[in-house]
Amino acid sequence: MKPQTKRQFYLHRRRFLFYVQFTDPDTRRRLSALSTGKTTRDDALLVVYDWIKNGIPEKRARSIEEKRRGLPEKLAVEQLLASLKEAELTESDVVKIEKILRDKGLATLIVRKDTPQAELFTDYLTRFWDYDKSPYVEEKHSHKLNITRKHTLESLERVNRYWVPYFKGKTITEVTRQNLKDFSLDVTKKNPALSPLTLKQILRVGVTALRWAYANEIIPIDPTIRLPAYSSKSKKRGVLTPEEAMALFRLPWNDARYFLANLVAMTTGLRVAEILALRMEDVGEKYLAVDRSFSLVDGLKMTKTEEPRTVPIVPQIRDALRRLGDINPHGDGFIFYSDKPGKPLDQHEPLKALKKMLVRMKIGDNWLECTRDDTREERDQKREVMKPLIQEAREYWKKRNVVFHSWRHFFSKNLADNIEIRKVMLATGHKTEAVFRNYADHIYESDLKEVAAAADKVFQPILPCKNGELEQIIQEPRFEREKLYEEVWAEPVTVVAARYGITDTGLRKVCRRLNVPHPPPGYWAKVKAGKAVEKPELPE
Repeated sequence: MKPQTKRQFYLHRRRFLFYVQFTDPDTRRRLSALSTGKTTRDDALLVVYDWIKNGIPEKRARSIEEKRRGLPEKLAVEQLLASLKEAELTESDVVKIEKILRDKGLATLIVRKDTPQAELFTDYLTRFWDYDKSPYVEEKHSHKLNITRKHTLESLERVNRYWVPYFKGKTITEVTRQNLKDFSLDVTKKNPALSPLTLKQILRVGVTALRWAYANEIIPIDPTIRLPAYSSKSKKRGVLTPEEAMALFRLPWNDARYFLANLVAMTTGLRVAEILALRMEDVGEKYLAVDRSFSLVDGLKMTKTEEPRTVPIVPQIRDALRRLGDINPHGDGFIFYSDKPGKPLDQHEPLKALKKMLVRMKIGDNWLECTRDDTREERDQKREVMKPLIQEAREYWKKRNVVFHSWRHFFSKNLADNIEIRKVMLATGHKTEAVFRNYADHIYESDLKEVAAAADKVFQPILPCKNGELEQIIQEPRFEREKLYEEVWAEPVTVVAARYGITDTGLRKVCRRLNVPHPPPGYWAKVKAGKAVEKPELPE
């Protein structure tokens, strides 16, 4: 009987094309089917015989030499792949395979399960900006570098809002430069109102994390290299004229703390966080000691530049600061005290007050104030008249971009017109120019005296009171029990509190201390709806 011949390949048709399966001469196993690209059997056979003679083309070849692979080599690789599929591989086996591929220059990194490289990019970003868990934050602290909880919270918010929805499901090693470019375009397209500076901050959240991952060998390449950046230009801050500043501080502010915080910013160039951190011991006869700032997240911390400085203080402002500190009901040393002991004001409150007073200044003589003598109908009429005027004034100041930080620009601009710029920078703590880095810290008494003299010259005409009079504005509220009782039942607590220059929470505390009942929540809504309400008697 004639022995059976071993077949070298099998040919079959799928739809219109012929496919070939070569066989392993040892195991007789068929390899994966390869398309010949031919529609007739004869043409397909010609292709197969060419492959047997000259090698099988590689679809993903990187060079001419790799375009064809001989059939024996192809069979050997197929056997290897089949063995890998069936074998029970250990961690040690995977490490050896990874080394072989690296030695051959075929791979730089194999991402193994349960390793840092296999972590989802969004999970990595979330952990990276978690103040209590981040290795990045830990590294900063170990090198005595400052990074605040507030900064990490803001970054984490940007991660959750912008990065997580876009990169969901990608591992950190899968993120490419093209992904980042597409992400930056996507954020810009979906958020056209965001400024270039904000867009830059959003992108920086991921860029910082990826560069740290590359530096710590978590990822093999840095995908942020040559990544197009957003413009660093931000909308220019608006600055009031001296005449506008003068008019602003002659308006009736309803809270002395907001009034004085804005005055301090104008006459010293301090940042709002530095102003709120001021305590009684920081106020000297001629100078303020500025060595801290305050945020609700981090509490007291170092200044933005992490360096203390001395700032000249106008005498009227000095006396007013001391007066305000003296009437702090908590005795915790903060000059700009809040309703809670151990904490100064929220930094948004002086800004809100500034915006409100700017609107009032813009409206001018057309401003209509609601009074206790107005009927409900008269108040509603005044509010209707004021609504478009207020909206127009808000748009005007928004366009001019006047914010609390504008006082810092106001201070720098007006003093720079009178003295050398380097001496202005001593007071403001600016360190943005390289030429000043080497000697700006060397502060001389003569420099401070010159800054003080210039500040006195510039700001005295703007201040609303003469020497020794400004502190008289800072008055501790005096409460008459019977009068307070009538007031809180005639108007909402917020209205009454504003008249006394304190918050509604503070007024409620006064009511409890004086045993004065005040309307419960929902009382004024019932009054407006015409429902019956009860007014308790004033206790003896």
